[in-house]
Amino acid sequence: MSKTLDEVINGLSPERRERVEQLGRQLIREEMTLQALRKQLEFTQEGLAERLDIRQANISKVEKRSDMLISTLRSYVEALGGTLELVVHMPGRPPVTLDGFCEDQAKRA
Repeated sequence: MSKTLDEVINGLSPERRERVEQLGRQLIREEMTLQALRKQLEFTQEGLAERLDIRQANISKVEKRSDMLISTLRSYVEALGGTLELVVHMPGRPPVTLDGFCEDQAKRA
């Protein structure tokens, strides 16, 4: 007889269940698109466009791009109320957050 996912999860130790849930959250974070992030935060394209003082069509274009300026991405994220960090992951080394890409530093340049 087969088991449901809930039955399998409930059969795990609390430590293992937490590791599985943490990995699930990490995978969801890694794969979220700008559009999914905006929707999760309950913003419409129109509302975000208003915050950025641009047209809604431009929000649509940004969300479909796979390549954009860091300043464009930073503005989008900040309009959602967040901050943008660039983190480099190298094999065998701890993650490194790159300096020089936050808004305060960009204004000083």
